Amino acid sequence: MFKSGFVALVGKPNAGKSSLVNSLVGFDVSIITPKPQTTRFNIKGIRTTSKSQIIFIDTPGVHTPKQKLGNYMMKGVEKATEAVDVVLYVVDGSHPVLDEANSNIIKAVFKASKKVILAINKVDAIKKENILRIIEEYVNFARSLGYNFLDIIPISVVKKDGLDTLINIIEDNLPEGDMIYSEEDVTDINEKDIVSEIIRKACLKFLDEEVPHGINILVDKFKEKVTENGNTVYNIEATLICKRDSHKGIIIGKGGEMLKRITQFSLKEMQQVLGVRCTLKLWVKVRPDWDNNENYLSNIKDKIR
Repeated sequence: MFKSGFVALVGKPNAGKSSLVNSLVGFDVSIITPKPQTTRFNIKGIRTTSKSQIIFIDTPGVHTPKQKLGNYMMKGVEKATEAVDVVLYVVDGSHPVLDEANSNIIKAVFKASKKVILAINKVDAIKKENILRIIEEYVNFARSLGYNFLDIIPISVVKKDGLDTLINIIEDNLPEGDMIYSEEDVTDINEKDIVSEIIRKACLKFLDEEVPHGINILVDKFKEKVTENGNTVYNIEATLICKRDSHKGIIIGKGGEMLKRITQFSLKEMQQVLGVRCTLKLWVKVRPDWDNNENYLSNIKDKIR
């Protein structure tokens, strides 16, 4: 009896959703940094075994949006929970506060009549009695709404504790069905999206404070070329859109040093992930208030699915 279905991962920024998806799929389908709101749009990670095919949907961290960009990110979360078989609500056990944004999305998920599993992550970093306290708080909140969690699983992505149990519970609650994606597929995003995310990962890695969160990546050129030796080369050009002249100066750095670091890091990762030689040129442009401009949000809007 083969099972297949969709599982949306929902939770606050830095709960560990992307790390969990990557660990369960066995491939880095989502970029991971210690900085909040790293994920901007829904990304599918596909786990296929002899028993099942589970399509995990990694969603942006739940927050109260302040710009159109944030609104689209939260629409992506809502969209992901509408047509899935199971919702996996991921809580950072070291910061489990039930704030307004957290409470609202839990209410919305339960009202959509979804099976909801509560996964308390990072339990390796907290005391056992705190785990029980977190469980009690979330169970009481769910009951106050007239609902119950399907199951509650303490996990540690870092230690890989509880992940097998989590998979078993998810499989038990998926419908019977054929594979939805090919057995070889691990994600649904295309190569241009992968390139864009790798560049954004580099920006988050090397730039501080609000600067990397104020950057949008536009891939202007993605051209495949076959050399005389029969080898494939991807020639890539991309523009980093930022909000201020001061940010542009920081991104480029003294003598272009910072932009060079971002380029070199991105290029190395691209070649590892894509498995071919690449060339990369990056440009930096200032577009004030781009995160409220529909023209610059098309690459986010198109991925709300």
